[in-house]
Formats: sequence, structure tokens, C-alpha cells
Amino acid sequence: MPRRQTGLSYLWGITICIMSRLPALIAALLISFSSFAQIVKPVHWSWQAQKVKEGEYKLVFTAQIDKPWHTYGINIPDGGPVRTSFTYDKNGDVQMVGKMTESGPKMKDAMDDVFQIKLRYFEEKAVFEQTVKAKKGTKVTGTLEYMACDDKSCLAPERKKFEIVIP
Repeated sequence: MPRRQTGLSYLWGITICIMSRLPALIAALLISFSSFAQIVKPVHWSWQAQKVKEGEYKLVFTAQIDKPWHTYGINIPDGGPVRTSFTYDKNGDVQMVGKMTESGPKMKDAMDDVFQIKLRYFEEKAVFEQTVKAKKGTKVTGTLEYMACDDKSCLAPERKKFEIVIP
């Protein structure tokens, strides 16, 4: 008849058994947690300069937005989400002309379910344009900030640096 372990020898046996399987257990937990921690980036930005006439250009910022997400316009009332905004670094060779415009094929002015106020938002695509007077070959640099939401929640506001070379 096999001898039954008792006391410290029994605990030592369990400890050795657990320790031998610990690396596999940790690996399994890390793999399962990493599948839940996917980083969501539903808005994809691009930018360019388009020549309007000699010395005048249109800066065009385009946001491609994954379904079911949306992002907000540049004129959002207080108490709402973070509005899309553009901050330009100082450059003596660049002068802003007029105000930025916004457009998109699915631009909506509607009551937002998350914030409970009327907002302008964009689904699928948003285009923001700013006319500038600039010297050929100069760079326009800065930061854009935006927030993406779906019908249930919002992601943290995000900032992206941009650099546009005037052709």
C-alpha cells in the first residue's frame, strides 16, 4: 500500500507541481488578456496642400472613419465631446486666409445619444480645409486633435502631428 504524504512533504509536493506548470499558466493568461486589449484606431488621417493660385494653397485634412465610429466637427458647443481642432506651429512664411471649412458625404447635425446635445459629426469620411498664403517650398506643421465615438462610448481624445510641404 502506497504511503500517504502528510504535513510539510505534502505541501512541498504541491508547490513543486504548481511551479513546474507556472510558465505555461502565465503564458496562457497573457495570450488571453492580449486578445481583449486590442487597440482601436477607427480614424485614419491624411493631409496635403493643393495649389489654388500663385502663392495661395488649400490645406486639406481627410479623415477616413471606420464603421460604426464617427468623429466631430470643428464647432462643438461646450459640454460636448472634444471638437476636431487644428493648431499650427508659428511660421512667418504662412498666413491663414479665412476660416477652416468642413464637409463630408455623411455629415450630420443631430442629437448625440452619448452627450445628449445637438452636434455635427461625420461618419465614414470628413474633410477639413484651410486656405493659406505661403511661399513655395515652406512647410506647414502642427497638431490636430479629435475624438471618435460610436453609439455607446467614446475613445480618449487623440492628437496627431502633421507636416505639409507647400509644392
